[in-house]
Amino acid sequence: MSFATIRASTSGAPQLVTDRNLFDHEEDQLVTDRYQFQSVTNCNQLIRVKRLVSLWLGALTLFVACQPASPINEAAPREIHTPSYDLILPTDRNALLILFPCFSCDAADTRAESRIADTAAANGIAVLLMNFNERILMSEAEKEEVIGTIAQAVKEHELDASNTFIGGFSSGGNVGVLVAKAMLKSTEPPVNLKGVFAVDSPLDLSHLYEASKRRVERPSFPEHKGEARMVVALLDSTMGEPTTNESVYETASPLMATGTSVAPLKDLPVRLYTEPDTAWWWANREDRYADLNAFALERIHGSLKAAGNTHAEYITTEGRGIQHGNRHPHAWSIVDERELVRWINGLSQ
Repeated sequence: MSFATIRASTSGAPQLVTDRNLFDHEEDQLVTDRYQFQSVTNCNQLIRVKRLVSLWLGALTLFVACQPASPINEAAPREIHTPSYDLILPTDRNALLILFPCFSCDAADTRAESRIADTAAANGIAVLLMNFNERILMSEAEKEEVIGTIAQAVKEHELDASNTFIGGFSSGGNVGVLVAKAMLKSTEPPVNLKGVFAVDSPLDLSHLYEASKRRVERPSFPEHKGEARMVVALLDSTMGEPTTNESVYETASPLMATGTSVAPLKDLPVRLYTEPDTAWWWANREDRYADLNAFALERIHGSLKAAGNTHAEYITTEGRGIQHGNRHPHAWSIVDERELVRWINGLSQ
């Protein structure tokens, strides 16, 4: 640290000056070789100068000694990559966050499209990024498989799972909620679940079926009908139409606005994120609000509150959605990662 820096940081303190202006106050810097000592004509003046310099150096020593030590750079989080998951392990950990990717994505995509994982790890949260994907509904065997993978990761890497949170984007939110509900039913869950969140996820499969069918029937935007056709075909082949198979849809859906599907989560903090940019959806798909995931998520939130869940949140955003570098309201990026970390830390007691 230079003398000039020390003087600037102690402005307002009494200044050490001499009768001979040995310090240049216009520049507010200690005289160095750029500011030469003026002539000293007698021994008494030289003694006075030495005393002043000694006092100044003593004050400088005391100032430096009283400053807080510079923070020690913490070691970068350790990373583990397996076919089933990626794991980010900070040195000190107070929670575990499990993230599920979108339908055709994996752990690498989750990390590339969102800052959630790295922000969480930087704040002492271990992050398990799952590769399990391409599901909007799950069989019991698939739930057991995913829970088994999580249990194995917790055991093998000695993770503290006493404060565990599960989240997912799009269909990954469906997987996350289904896994969370299965864990809550288990007599020996591998983690202590503290919260779950879904990011613009099609949790209500009945709503997803009807919205997808409307998209298929519209003449506009034929280039975007492939996903809608796939959804209708999948749900038709596995459960039939929701109008005649309501109970089947209620059992299979992660959550629905009607029925009792929300009951298992009535005591668990739940967050439902969405960015209902109706102008974008109309301009790019001719979707109305009733076609959006936001419509179903808002109704699900109401059902959670009606069931007694006082910690359920319906979180809407504006202008945050970016997908693969382009504006898109259906995206991981609608989540404020710093605020999410505060939520996790607040519940990690």
